[in-house]
Amino acid sequence: MILDNIKKTADLKKLSIAQLTELCSELRSEIIRITAKNGGHLGSNLGAVELIVAIHYVFDIEADRLIFDVGHQAYAHKLLTGRREMMENLRTEHGASGFPDPAESEYDHFIAGHASTSISAALGMAKARDLDGKSHKVISFLGDGSLSGGMIYEAMNNVAGTKNFIVILNDNQMSISESVGAMKLYLAKLLASRGGLSFRRLVSKSLTFLPRAVARKIENFVKAIIQGNNIFEEFGFQYVGVLDGHDLEKLIKIFTNIRDVATYKPVLVHAITQKGKGYAEAERDATKMHGVDKSHTNKYSGVFGQTIVKLAENDNKIVCITAAMKTGTGLSEFSEKFPERFFDVGIAEEHAVTFAAGLAKQGYKPFVCIYSTFLQRAFDQIYHDVVLQNLPVRFVIDKAGFPGADGKTHAGLYDISMLQNFPNFAIMAPSGRTELENMVKFASEYDEAPVAIRFPKAEATDIKPSSEFTLKNRIIVEGTMTLIVSVGDMLDTVLKAVTISGKHPTIIDVRFIQPFDFDTFYHYAETHEKIIFIEEGVWGGLSSIVTEKLFGDGKQWLFPRIQFLTATKVAPQHTSRDGQLNSSCFSVPELATMLRSN
Repeated sequence: MILDNIKKTADLKKLSIAQLTELCSELRSEIIRITAKNGGHLGSNLGAVELIVAIHYVFDIEADRLIFDVGHQAYAHKLLTGRREMMENLRTEHGASGFPDPAESEYDHFIAGHASTSISAALGMAKARDLDGKSHKVISFLGDGSLSGGMIYEAMNNVAGTKNFIVILNDNQMSISESVGAMKLYLAKLLASRGGLSFRRLVSKSLTFLPRAVARKIENFVKAIIQGNNIFEEFGFQYVGVLDGHDLEKLIKIFTNIRDVATYKPVLVHAITQKGKGYAEAERDATKMHGVDKSHTNKYSGVFGQTIVKLAENDNKIVCITAAMKTGTGLSEFSEKFPERFFDVGIAEEHAVTFAAGLAKQGYKPFVCIYSTFLQRAFDQIYHDVVLQNLPVRFVIDKAGFPGADGKTHAGLYDISMLQNFPNFAIMAPSGRTELENMVKFASEYDEAPVAIRFPKAEATDIKPSSEFTLKNRIIVEGTMTLIVSVGDMLDTVLKAVTISGKHPTIIDVRFIQPFDFDTFYHYAETHEKIIFIEEGVWGGLSSIVTEKLFGDGKQWLFPRIQFLTATKVAPQHTSRDGQLNSSCFSVPELATMLRSN
């Protein structure tokens, strides 16, 4: 294999076009094999292969800076930069991360697990380079719907005049699901205008006898008639497109040319690619094959999706909003049955929240369905636009807690500590399927204030299901000596540990983190010698709520009895969710040992 001889990017430059084409085929085969073994992002990486090979062939990646936007396009980059052995164990404890990470390689210059960040970061690096008197290239690699995020435009607004600055737009008409909004239509318009290129070239050739400045004005006039004004050029870029992102030979020629053009002004290259290129199943269903998950269990997100569809059938005020995560948040069926009440706003979490506030203000029941790690982007909108007006926006916080193989960029450990600071904000955490169904129903009927339901990327088993649902803590079992206060999905770990320990503690299942049921808690706390709180989040969530209340109620004497089990503030590394739970003192054996010691 040609790939066997690629140890560093300089090795690419020794290859012919035919060999580079074969290398692209080998890279696709490796990506398919590795993701089949370990899970991971498949379709997005298959579509980016030729672009990444051309970048590494033309540019000096040893000196230049390559910044990815949405890092799930970077597998070929990793395979070409000395990490083939690490990729063998992709997204596992001892393997490569699924996203670019400077801690992993000197070739990864910026962490990239979220979208729409690369132009800002790259522009900062370019300005720092200029201040240092250097001249290497800085390249931003866009894709997967990043242009739906507002931060991209904030950054482009400041690009004009920056030299040796290149943006490569990998346009596959997709984010995770199909791209949405006006920018998708605009890019399609640019693609449709490609037929006018030959006419523009003819006009250009016929004007060679005129002075350059005059000829340029005429060319621009003809271009405007055919294509209209180009938004990227209005931002100060030299626009190059639309290119076939799988024609390796042409990409190399064009990248070689823009390498020189970028010396004078910023350049944006617009390339069309096919998500899932080279793998028939991924080409047919790019959304389904965006990522490959080794597990196929009954996830909380699926339970939510089934429940919200049933409720929406009888309540036409229910609407659902997501930020480019229709499938991941369980809303595929809802979007098909109620298309007029489903809104995918693209990678725009801030807009999603304020948009929901507007809907709530007019009497609708918006469910904002966003992963915990991405909801962090909308902190100000939650507070300013929802909380201050006490609007009944329903937040469905998916992938809360430990992120498993997605690692530190997707850690959902901060939503409780973030939201519990807000007044009148109800926060729920289901311990199983029936509890989640009841919580979604409660949220649909709760019009007093904002409410959130948070759950992990895990199987929604039914642990001691109860048909009765109240704001009170649920008593799972009454015992002696030790009181365990379990939040959400941690109940499964607690019950397994209790079985192993042979002890008989009292177990409380916390339905509402906020408002927390202190009456029930005090009733049991005063008669137990040891109290263990266990929540899948960092300190500052329920731990903070309880600590503040104990001081306020003058019950500091309970503190010697209490132990809070929370996640450490060290970002979790990529491994299985169970592995992350174990490393943060949430393992079944460790909890069982704690119970035996009491």
